Amino acid sequence: MAASIVVTYDGRGVASMLSAATLLASPDRLGRALHDSVRAAGDKTRTVVRKSLHQQMGTKRYGTIVAATRSFIPGPMTYVIEGRGKGLPIIEFPVRGSRAKGRTWRDQPRDAAGRFGPLPPSDIGFVTARPWRVAHNFKRSFVAADGTYKARLPGSTRTRKLFGPSVAKEIVKVATLTAFEATAPREMDLQIGKRLARILP
Repeated sequence: MAASIVVTYDGRGVASMLSAATLLASPDRLGRALHDSVRAAGDKTRTVVRKSLHQQMGTKRYGTIVAATRSFIPGPMTYVIEGRGKGLPIIEFPVRGSRAKGRTWRDQPRDAAGRFGPLPPSDIGFVTARPWRVAHNFKRSFVAADGTYKARLPGSTRTRKLFGPSVAKEIVKVATLTAFEATAPREMDLQIGKRLARILP
């Protein structure tokens, strides 16, 4: 799974400067200046997007967001910032859990020999995490013997690992999208203006 936000420059704001630069500089030099401008503006925007995702999703480590995003330049004057992957493992978020509660032993049935049997079906969860910086208790969740956080599937003895939100889905949501839209045009104008000024006599 992947989703992306794209910086595509509309050069109307510096049209006259581009026209002058075309007349006064070689095409190769101008092309390199524009390419470098897009890369510099895109890299700065990418950092803002990653920081926004880190805050928005509530991950423990900024590096988790870096690993789940990438950037590339697919064509002239275009820079892509892409979020990849499915939901992040729940351990990437603040999480706590317990293997059992004292009262669960009292709830366990015993067989004729007095041995404990399986716990009756329950939606009670023993794992709480903070994706999006909001506490969430997972139904039927528990800490497995190997320390992993899991949940029992409804009406089944089968289990699944717990996951949080996906960077691919979160990258196009309001907070991060707003940060992107506030940064990308400003940085693009700034970087292009700076580099074109250098090649003018």
